[in-house]
Amino acid sequence: MLPGAAILKISAMSPLIKICGITRHDQALQAAELGASFIGINFWPQSKRYLPVEKAAWLSEMPASTSTVGVFVNPDYAYLEKVISSGLVSIYQLHGDESPCFCAVLLKRGLKIIKAFQVRDETSLERIAEYPVNDILLDAYHPDERGGLGETFPWELALAFKRKYPDRALYLAGGLTPENIGDAVRGVRPFAVDVASGVENGIPGVKDMEKVVQFIQRAKGKS
Repeated sequence: MLPGAAILKISAMSPLIKICGITRHDQALQAAELGASFIGINFWPQSKRYLPVEKAAWLSEMPASTSTVGVFVNPDYAYLEKVISSGLVSIYQLHGDESPCFCAVLLKRGLKIIKAFQVRDETSLERIAEYPVNDILLDAYHPDERGGLGETFPWELALAFKRKYPDRALYLAGGLTPENIGDAVRGVRPFAVDVASGVENGIPGVKDMEKVVQFIQRAKGKS
């Protein structure tokens, strides 16, 4: 198994669920109570869902059953050290062009890592082999943005990923909604699913909690 061993054990019944781009304390707690395994906080200043670490002290109140994931895009070490020293983040999601060496350095420090890739076609899956990270998030490709756009990820590429990397944990993102999550889970069988804009009503970072309820229930095959 790779050094970045799967963050949580795979559920044979349903995928783990990550509600990403949360900016509000109350909605983070509600998502945890509803059964989200992860909540994602975007620490990339250019994100529409950016939350400065200085305003994220409430992350320390999250229940142990829900992991806090900090989302970063090409961060420098000084910025990462600031977040690490805060003690607010349990998992670091790298959503930029971070190198395999950069990831290896963080893993060597004992940090838990999710490496995200924007994938255009099957050949772009090949570079994943260079990374010593077990937990891999696949997202829809966009030349300028980094996730949270609502553009559907081609599920056939997720299946190609599973064939190519059967021992790695697949986090499926990109255009997931309460309406299509059931099909995604049945068709791809990912380790985890990740949603941001799919549970919003047009205001980035503010979740529609009824959509969150529907998303989680349908991801777990309960409705």
